[in-house]
Amino acid sequence: MLNVEFIFDKDCPNVKETRANLLKAFSSVKLSAKWKEWDRNSGKSPEYARKHGSPTILINGKDIMGVEPVDGANCCRVYEGAGVPSVNLIASKLTNSCNDLKGRKNKLFGFLGTASIGPGVGAAFLAKASCPLCYPAMAGFLSSIGLGFLFKGTYFYILMSFFLGIALFGLGFKAKSRRGYAPLYLGIVGSIIALTFHYRQNDSLFYFGIGILFFASIWNLIPMKRNCTNCN
Repeated sequence: MLNVEFIFDKDCPNVKETRANLLKAFSSVKLSAKWKEWDRNSGKSPEYARKHGSPTILINGKDIMGVEPVDGANCCRVYEGAGVPSVNLIASKLTNSCNDLKGRKNKLFGFLGTASIGPGVGAAFLAKASCPLCYPAMAGFLSSIGLGFLFKGTYFYILMSFFLGIALFGLGFKAKSRRGYAPLYLGIVGSIIALTFHYRQNDSLFYFGIGILFFASIWNLIPMKRNCTNCN
């Protein structure tokens, strides 16, 4: 969410035109016009508002011209040779800030998509760790600290379902921004196969189900090309 702030002096002759350009800029980039206004000389204004000249527009705390706040900034601003920031200047900064926010969200979604692979590994490891003949050291250690019961009966399947559930959550979270819900549906099928055939003690089909879950996770990580409607 964008945090836009408009800082001004009441007696500044450029306030009205700057406010009008700010409104037009929001309209030009198809965003809802919403901002906070601070009178530099008002006691209700934050301290940082007094460190900017008039008029000043901040987007997410940053001046649209990159000017740093300074003490005693009781002066008129100049924007590209004028006392008022243009509509194009404000609009470009709004667009850049929106893209920055989207980039951060995409990184988060990418991390969650990548993290969805981990629980699949955990489920496969659990299947082997539950067998003392396969991992005697692990089984002995867990038993020595009183957690051996986790790999027996109902507790084991609850634990495995927990790992698989995390993987499916990673596939489904904000799925529309990646590959849609197809990887999630495929992951559900793989999880059901894995749980069912581990219970039936069929290792081949169990790992086949885990393999499907891996494939769904990798598929979910592949970025989808999108056409930019604003570029034409």
